[in-house]
Amino acid sequence: MKKLFVLFIASGLMLIGCSQKQENNLTEVLNKGSAETVTSTKATSLELNEIDEIEIFTTAVSDSMKKPGIVNMTDPQYHFSIGEESYSLWITEDSGTIMNSKDTHTVYTLSSNSVQKIYEFVNKG
Repeated sequence: MKKLFVLFIASGLMLIGCSQKQENNLTEVLNKGSAETVTSTKATSLELNEIDEIEIFTTAVSDSMKKPGIVNMTDPQYHFSIGEESYSLWITEDSGTIMNSKDTHTVYTLSSNSVQKIYEFVNKG
């Protein structure tokens, strides 16, 4: 019985270790430096007024990939809304993450194409 229990625990630990994927670089950077580098910053609200702007963000949301597990993120850089849905956004030149305001325990990774377009949008003019 004792051997079965040890085998069960070892199998469980192996499954947990194998199922965890490496987090998005942005999430790692934000989580590692959050206590020291980011205090309480106010997110910038993005106004999506033009049809092409709305399309960029709508495509980004629909093409995003859900990250497994519960996350602990720093304060977002930006907020945006599409219709009734509002989102938080973390963006760098190389990666992007969004979170729906209705589900703050789940983040979504943006596609590389969406990262490029949104990064250009937030850094224009």
